[in-house]
Amino acid sequence: MTRDELIQQVNDEITVSGSLPYSIPQKEMERIIGQAENWFYVNYGPSVETSYYVLSRDLFSQKEWKSTRSVLLPDCVISIQDVRDFRGGGILGSVDKDFADNRLIASELFLSPFQSDDLVLRTAQYSYWDLTQCFLLERYAFDFNRNTKRLKILGRDPKRNVYIQTYVKIEDYKLYDDWFFQRYVCGQAKVSLGRLLGTFTFNLPGGIQVDASTIRDEGKEEIEAVLQKIDDENSPDWFYLFH
Repeated sequence: MTRDELIQQVNDEITVSGSLPYSIPQKEMERIIGQAENWFYVNYGPSVETSYYVLSRDLFSQKEWKSTRSVLLPDCVISIQDVRDFRGGGILGSVDKDFADNRLIASELFLSPFQSDDLVLRTAQYSYWDLTQCFLLERYAFDFNRNTKRLKILGRDPKRNVYIQTYVKIEDYKLYDDWFFQRYVCGQAKVSLGRLLGTFTFNLPGGIQVDASTIRDEGKEEIEAVLQKIDDENSPDWFYLFH
């Protein structure tokens, strides 16, 4: 759905397909959609998708990086989930790039049978693998500001290529197809129209007066319903365990 199609859809609903002689001005609709985009990209999960970037190690030897320890990312980046080394080989000397401690643990689980007599041995093995994480410095501490789009590396200087896992905005025309976005924009448009009509007395032909409060209240209820539905869908399905 294009931006013009979204505006037309909202105005069709407000005017009941042209039955009422008022609509939202074009400039006001642009403002409402822009504000809605800013909110959805930050608070609505389906409005972003995972994307990966690789930072060359040559970047970290440049004077610009050393002066600020920060990298400017594209405007489409909303948040960063992970920053870590881009390793060329396995940590155990293997040439397999996908061979790491997690894979080795998986092979131990599935290739060797569990027996009751091995419980103590298994506990010791897993304690060892947990301890090795203290020496595997793969991740980097970082700070990211979504307004300036600057990623700042904290702690040690990267010695290898670095890859970052990010969340980026989806295309705006894809966001306009989302039902929640459409209902949110329509609710905001009703609130704006109610504020406009309530500012002064407005009569339709025949002396019929417009009830601006009804339009405004309907818009507020629709916005609250959309926000509640989004909040219900955003319930966490994971948790961090610290020990």
